[in-house]
Amino acid sequence: MPPTNTRRVAIRLLGATALLLACSEPTPRVPNPTRPLDERRATEIISQAFHDEGDEPVHGRPMSLAPGEALDIDVLARGKKYGVAYVTASERSALGGALPPRDPAMGDALQLVSGLGNDADARVLVLNDGEYLYDDQIGEEHGDASVTAELKLRRDVRDFLVRAHAEKWP
Repeated sequence: MPPTNTRRVAIRLLGATALLLACSEPTPRVPNPTRPLDERRATEIISQAFHDEGDEPVHGRPMSLAPGEALDIDVLARGKKYGVAYVTASERSALGGALPPRDPAMGDALQLVSGLGNDADARVLVLNDGEYLYDDQIGEEHGDASVTAELKLRRDVRDFLVRAHAEKWP
């Protein structure tokens, strides 16, 4: 029995639908959730970068940014007045307006701050933990690994130290 017109139309519609589905774009992927490097791990990387560049890393101390507001420096160079502060979201919140906001016009330039009083000539590299994000997914869904964030952190600290040495900072 030959197919009827209704049947032919239905078959053509099914074929066209299958063709459209085959040619359609895949559903957009949602980015994997990310998180910043842990402060403890970041401090290890910073200390190693100091060592690699010939500075002896020592545990940091608080540096006054404004009356009653101090920035915790994570790593300092022994006998020098420069160091690095890896600032977490909670630290940024606690410091409020004492920590100057990053100037968007600076692009990816490193942010330096100085202290008050005896620390007026100190130079501290402020590293925002939100700049060192990674995801911990595995397999094909994996995005930025922690190694990428760690290498970026190491590079930023090394750039800071190279400048400190070239300009002979105290």
